[in-house]
Amino acid sequence: MSLSSAFKEKSFGDLPGWDEDDHLAAFAAFKRSAFHVLTKPYRTGSLGVAFAAFAEAYTEARSVSPANRSEARSFFERHFAPALVAAGG
Repeated sequence: MSLSSAFKEKSFGDLPGWDEDDHLAAFAAFKRSAFHVLTKPYRTGSLGVAFAAFAEAYTEARSVSPANRSEARSFFERHFAPALVAAGG
C-alpha cells in the first residue's frame, strides 16, 4: 500500500506497548467493524485512506477467529503497516 506523504513508515517494534497489547480483544473489535461496513460503508477519511486499504483485512476478519493472542497479532502484522502521522503532512 502506498502511503500519503503525511505518513512515515515505522516497524511494529517501534510501537510502544505492541508486545503487551491484547491483540485478541483488538481483533474482536476489528471483526465487528468488518461486518459493520457491509451495512454502513466506510468513507475515505481526511488522510486519504480509502476503503480499498482495508478491504482484504475486512474480508479475512469476517471468516477467521484467531485462537490466541499470537494468531491475532499475526493478522494485524500481515494486514497493516505502522506509520507516524506527521503534523501538516
